[in-house]
Amino acid sequence: MSELRERFGFDKSVASRIARAVRSKDPASALRELPGTAMLERFVVRCEELGAEESTIAAARTAIAELDAAITAFPGDRTALVTALAGTPSGEGAREAPKVSRAKMRAARRGAYNALLFAQGICCESQTCITILAPSLEHGRADQAMVMATAGLRRMRPGNPYAILTLQGRPDTNSGYKRTTLAGMPVGDDPSVALIPEFCSTAASQLRLERSGRNHSLVLDPGVPRLEEPMDLAYGLVNTNFESCRAGTGNCWSMTSFTVARPTRMLLREVLLHRKTFGGCVPKCVFSVEAVPMNADSVGPDPSGRGVVDHGEELVAMGEGYARRGNDGEDFAVPLALRAMELLRYDPADFDRFRLVVEYPLPLVRGDMWLRLPE
Repeated sequence: MSELRERFGFDKSVASRIARAVRSKDPASALRELPGTAMLERFVVRCEELGAEESTIAAARTAIAELDAAITAFPGDRTALVTALAGTPSGEGAREAPKVSRAKMRAARRGAYNALLFAQGICCESQTCITILAPSLEHGRADQAMVMATAGLRRMRPGNPYAILTLQGRPDTNSGYKRTTLAGMPVGDDPSVALIPEFCSTAASQLRLERSGRNHSLVLDPGVPRLEEPMDLAYGLVNTNFESCRAGTGNCWSMTSFTVARPTRMLLREVLLHRKTFGGCVPKCVFSVEAVPMNADSVGPDPSGRGVVDHGEELVAMGEGYARRGNDGEDFAVPLALRAMELLRYDPADFDRFRLVVEYPLPLVRGDMWLRLPE
């Protein structure tokens, strides 16, 4: 690589890619590393200046033209080719396909972010979903607290109404399920009581309550928030007696879902498990495009991987409560989480915390957080 940089005048990134391509043992690996046609032509011109034989130069230019034509003829575009190559095993006798690099995965997610931003004309800086499982007052049951936040939501142009928070009533009476706020107040059919005011912008007071059938929604009207004015919103709900604390014959798993519906720069998912109740349990995050959620009461995540989408990120064990911090870019929701714990009257040190952070999460992809209940 150093010789390529010195003799050919290439920068470090181009020289390293060409060097890796030259050392590749199979065509798929070489294709993943080769720079574009213009850079390859510069490489050939420099070889010619350094005295390479005319026949070699001619063969190289023919090969570049043939490669470029083959890429052009490949179904789709260069992105489709990169995707196909990402699933091609490397090396002789390779059996498992390599993972797509983090940089390529991030670039793909950002492309989806930009596309949805242009289409919706709305975006947000971050979204947070914190799931907390702790023992309920009812013996053998667990309460599930859900703390949700959207920060830096902006309209880029006048748009349509958006439902920010929707709760469903029971199909028989249309009254709310047995939910409370983090402070223990009944939620009923008005989601606004679940807002956490100190983490909401003043524009949150303009949210409109809309009831349609079983759905009770807080809605942003087309002019809310005002154009290019950021808005923050946070709320918390407790589903009391939500789950059994132990696996039984008909209930072995717990599962919660969260879907990113708006273009979001950063998604934070956290799971906090009460140590005495769920000690040793490790949640599993599965992103999926399946339209129908699986039955959490029986089989757990589909072992076949049907509909699974790769975000390139994994859950990270963060230890006890909030003793361990992440970097500045990942700790934006810590004050909200600590306030939620205060309202719930929980000690964070009693919980094991798991964290997933995705930059530019893929929109309209459901994220299921699965937990196998202890025996």
